[in-house]
Amino acid sequence: MKNKLSLLLFVIMCLGVSNATSQSNAQSESQIQLLIISFQQNRFTKPAKAQKDIEKAIELSQSIESKNYLVSTKVLLGEFYDNRNNTQKALLEFTEARKIAKSIGDISGLALCEYNLGFLYHKQKGKKEIALKHFNEAVDFSKKAKEKLLLAKSYNAVSFTHYDLDQLDKAEQNSINALILFRELNQRNRMAQSYMTLARVNNKKDEFKTAIQYLDSAMVIFKESNNTPEFNNSKLIKGEIYYRKEEYRQAIKVVKEVEEDPTVMGDQRLYALELLYLINKSMNKTSASLDYLEASKSIQDSLARLQRDKLMESVLSEVEAQNKLETLEKEAEINELILKESQYLTWFLVGISILLLLVALVSFLFYRQNKMKSEREKLKLEQESIQLEQKLLRTQMNPHFIANSLAAIQGNIYKQDKEKSVTYLSKFAKLMRFILESSREKEVLLEKEILSLTHYLDLQKLLLEEKLTYNIHLSPELNPEDYKIPPMLIQPFVENAIVHGIELKNEPGKVELRFEKEGDFLKVSVKDDGLGRAKVNEIYEKRKSSHLSFSTNITNERIEKMNTELKGNIRSVTTDVIKSGEVSGTLVELLLPLKNVY
Repeated sequence: MKNKLSLLLFVIMCLGVSNATSQSNAQSESQIQLLIISFQQNRFTKPAKAQKDIEKAIELSQSIESKNYLVSTKVLLGEFYDNRNNTQKALLEFTEARKIAKSIGDISGLALCEYNLGFLYHKQKGKKEIALKHFNEAVDFSKKAKEKLLLAKSYNAVSFTHYDLDQLDKAEQNSINALILFRELNQRNRMAQSYMTLARVNNKKDEFKTAIQYLDSAMVIFKESNNTPEFNNSKLIKGEIYYRKEEYRQAIKVVKEVEEDPTVMGDQRLYALELLYLINKSMNKTSASLDYLEASKSIQDSLARLQRDKLMESVLSEVEAQNKLETLEKEAEINELILKESQYLTWFLVGISILLLLVALVSFLFYRQNKMKSEREKLKLEQESIQLEQKLLRTQMNPHFIANSLAAIQGNIYKQDKEKSVTYLSKFAKLMRFILESSREKEVLLEKEILSLTHYLDLQKLLLEEKLTYNIHLSPELNPEDYKIPPMLIQPFVENAIVHGIELKNEPGKVELRFEKEGDFLKVSVKDDGLGRAKVNEIYEKRKSSHLSFSTNITNERIEKMNTELKGNIRSVTTDVIKSGEVSGTLVELLLPLKNVY
């Protein structure tokens, strides 16, 4: 009987302790919720108080049994640091929150951590791939947690990251996924953001009609919600689309509506002026384009000054307070001296002032004239650059080569060699696409350049009916995915090796390409086993024709222009290949600057 009584007392004590613990946890959770609310209210207006509140919430979260609050409060502190550009502390808080969420199996918390980590890396230069990895993790965890809103936001983040990486099809699909979910959740403003992303994607894909349709849908929502800033953003995107469609008058009309809006934000007015400059420049309205360029630079200077003023506001106020009395005393002394000066001295000062004013006016006019001259020279250089790009595009898309390639592919089709026809048609299409895309780029991935050269050599091999063989060697320490080079500089030298080296031979020939890393440079060797330069010159002299191709001239001109900009970094050396005392081919060694992607 005594044992039973002792057991009953023990159970009652345990229940009492458990009940007290539950009440303590409930009180702490209630206090944590109040601190989170206070943090959200003050995070932008009273940052010091907000930081104190969220740190107190974290401290309380560590003392209760449930660790879910610890995950969410640490994420909020990470967001606070991120908003104040303290990247290292934000990264630390998000990483710790993710570790805790993983240890307790908090799927929703993991989704939120990955989402915030994605944004943290997205803002850093060269970290878009890392950001994309985190956003995709956020999508997976949001699906598991059935968090529809976070899933939609994660899809949206994945979309604009793919857009930044020029992966347009993936960007479009993820944006559509986000749009569907936002529509289900009746999140109209977020729907409008998805419409804008889809508009940007289709604009980049030159699908202008579809882009404008998406924009119109976004603008309806922004107008209904009186969201003027985003409404103006939509107008600016529409103006950019009309500009790319070369519908300049329509573009000017839309952009000027934003530029003339008295309530428009400074960065939007700046973008509007830059667009108006580009549009008028395309219409050959030099004077108007220069005016808009000058106005845009003026706004840039104003925004920079405003930022500096904000940073120095507190310092200036203290300086003003300390020097106010001293300034007033100096002004009194100056006024007294002015009153004591004679009439002669007064007129003398007036004369000096007028002279200085005239000097300032002449200096200003001289400066303005020089500035306009500089802008005209800049426009001229841009036009020359565009003309050179157009020439380069014409050399790469050689009509003779295109016609022969298509004829060879057609021949395989007639022979009903389906596999070979499809293979070479695919290579031809990919080569043409690379040429068109890279003609507008200053740099391309080395991997893409090598792939385009492979397609080109395969097509030449088809044209020469297996007379040509080739080999591409890549040194082991060179990873082509990590580097960028100027596009389409190597292909003309390969073309010369084939046309002037292999085609003139009676027997089959071989072209070898080697890619090696030398310090910060890429060494490209193009070697053929042709007749050699002297013999080729003899053949062309007999034919009374020049063997120096148009593409070689353009390439030399382009290298000369790039060396002016890059201070002589690109160079090529051509030598004869000597075997057994005789010339047995030609070797071109090209040295190009390498740029690391990361």
